[in-house]
Amino acid sequence: SSLDSYNILGLDTNIDTHFWFHVLPYITENDAFMARLKNRLVDKQCDAIMVSSIWDGVGSALLPALISNFKVWNVNFVALAVLPSKVQSSDVHFNAFSSMGICASKDFTPVVLVDRDHLESYVGVNRKGSVIRGNIVINYILELLLAKETFVQELSELSRSFDVKMYTVLSATGASLKIYGSLENMLNTALFRPLLTFDLSSASLLYVLLRMPLQFKDKLSRGKVELAIANWFKERASLKSIYISEPIYVEEVSDRIDVVMFVGGFVVTKMFTSIEKKVSAIKSQVIKKGLMKEDEWEAIVKSLVAD
Repeated sequence: SSLDSYNILGLDTNIDTHFWFHVLPYITENDAFMARLKNRLVDKQCDAIMVSSIWDGVGSALLPALISNFKVWNVNFVALAVLPSKVQSSDVHFNAFSSMGICASKDFTPVVLVDRDHLESYVGVNRKGSVIRGNIVINYILELLLAKETFVQELSELSRSFDVKMYTVLSATGASLKIYGSLENMLNTALFRPLLTFDLSSASLLYVLLRMPLQFKDKLSRGKVELAIANWFKERASLKSIYISEPIYVEEVSDRIDVVMFVGGFVVTKMFTSIEKKVSAIKSQVIKKGLMKEDEWEAIVKSLVAD
């Protein structure tokens, strides 16, 4: 409701939108749509954040399409992709798997994976101490990311440097320093509320964003935070790099801190192999009907599942 109607775009199409392969060609070949989108970008805009559920045809097609176009437009880009619930049917997992496979085959655009089941069950607090649940958590994290103007640039550079494309989030929001006593205790709580099931020990990269009261600027300086987080991770993962972004300081009397950790480089083979098996029957049906070629599917699988 806060968006100006001028900035709301529709595909304006009567094509089928159930599967990604119905929508992707329409988007990529639709010069008028891309021109309208490009014209909406703020003058000299160099960064973009996209949030998409990738189980429907439109969301699963838009993600790889925009990754390609933003690259051409020299726009740094970070995507938050919400994966379907385990109880959803195989067709939506087929869309999500395909979308991620196409994205993974492209250049180094960071994609942050969020599992719908984890998101729906997430319970946290905001800076006022009020409970936040489900999709509100994504809104809260987005608000934090938008407050950090260099976020997209920093995460994109880290991804390119280490050839890492996929991340997920560990967060501790609205954590009172008086109650928790230390940053390390706050980080411990983040382990109980992941937004994806993954093997933390296999992770190789970490990007950390904090928001805290200005009164903590000396007590929890960037340097002190870096050492505390490095010490906390040393027995949990052999990280190649830890990047602590300059904290966002706010003038308020509260002692609550937001910590959002983007963990990347973890092994995804097991997760995507499981999804590949789940969608095997629908994949075969799609190929048999000529809606997709076998080599297209093999390329998607290759980019997600290691040999």
